[in-house]
Amino acid sequence: MKYPIIATLAFVLVACTQPKLDELPLSKMENTGEPNLHVASDGSVTLTYLQQAQGVSTLYVRRLIEDRWSEPKKVAQGADLLVNWADFPTLIEADNRLTAQWMIRNPAPGFAYDVYTASSIDDGATWSPPQRLHADASATEHGFVSLYQGANGVGAFWLDGQRYAQDDAPDGMELRHRLLDSDEPQSEDIVDALVCDCCQTDVAVVDGSPLVVYRDRSEANIRDISLARQENGDWVTAPVAQEGWYITGCPVNGPAVAAAKGVVAVAWFTAMPVNSIRVAFSFDGGRSFEAPVEVSREDPVGRVDLVLDASGGALVSWLSTDLGGFVYRRVQQTGEMDEINFVAPMTSHRKAGFPRMVQSDNRLLFAWTDSSGETPVVRSMRVP
Repeated sequence: MKYPIIATLAFVLVACTQPKLDELPLSKMENTGEPNLHVASDGSVTLTYLQQAQGVSTLYVRRLIEDRWSEPKKVAQGADLLVNWADFPTLIEADNRLTAQWMIRNPAPGFAYDVYTASSIDDGATWSPPQRLHADASATEHGFVSLYQGANGVGAFWLDGQRYAQDDAPDGMELRHRLLDSDEPQSEDIVDALVCDCCQTDVAVVDGSPLVVYRDRSEANIRDISLARQENGDWVTAPVAQEGWYITGCPVNGPAVAAAKGVVAVAWFTAMPVNSIRVAFSFDGGRSFEAPVEVSREDPVGRVDLVLDASGGALVSWLSTDLGGFVYRRVQQTGEMDEINFVAPMTSHRKAGFPRMVQSDNRLLFAWTDSSGETPVVRSMRVP
């Protein structure tokens, strides 16, 4: 792969021991974006992305088979399928079933959309009829979904804007949850009644129960990172770190969480006191966190992702302006850090979206949107 001069300079300055990166070729990728990666419990990897052509958007899924991506399979398609640089479709695989979620624009005036889900038991060849995730049908925003497989089946967290349509309720976004296999009304519940409007959520499963992380919001517009978990049937929320970031608008920069072998790690972007990336570790199932570790202050844009390696260290990725693109580094539980590694050149505008990173079979896998050409193209790489 050829890199622009600025990216090559960043490559030299970032790390002398830059790991070998292999591109995983993808065909038929004109005008694609909004990628996401998922690793199933057996280590298999899937890639989802959106493709636009002639006013119609299509959600596709591919599977990684021996370092090659399979041919794309269509999940959903339509002129009303929402393409949003920050709020993108995702998919999980559990018990030989694929479950996907995506957004459909609400036909009402203004900007509003709903979340739909569908499942496949034949590896994406056919899909169940789409179902709206949430009970609310108001012309407000619903999105930023995190899917998970827990002890009670597939569940979902999302941001729900129904209060904006209620005259007798104060404006604000809620974080809600439900189990997809349950039709009971009480299966949809409020996790947090006031959260940041358009920051991504993320979820990890510990002992069969979900831990969701998100950017919280106080009545005074303090927007720090919080975690919620269930205890005795109730949702308990707590801050991951209390930084006191006051901002009157949404920074569109959600956190990432990973859990393995008794360790929970959360990574996020903050502007307190300057733009930086931080990660914090928990050794009691997310009930408390150690002091955050400063991962980077080189004017990061944020858009973080996170995995835990075999030794419990955190691999944190983000988008960096100073370093010219998509980067990552390893942070040990002690706070010691390896050098920053360069993945690919990326711009920071919205069309570039959010780069993604997962780990499977001791390989790091990356996906991002290359917006340097006439049309955006999703690309993928691996570190063996």
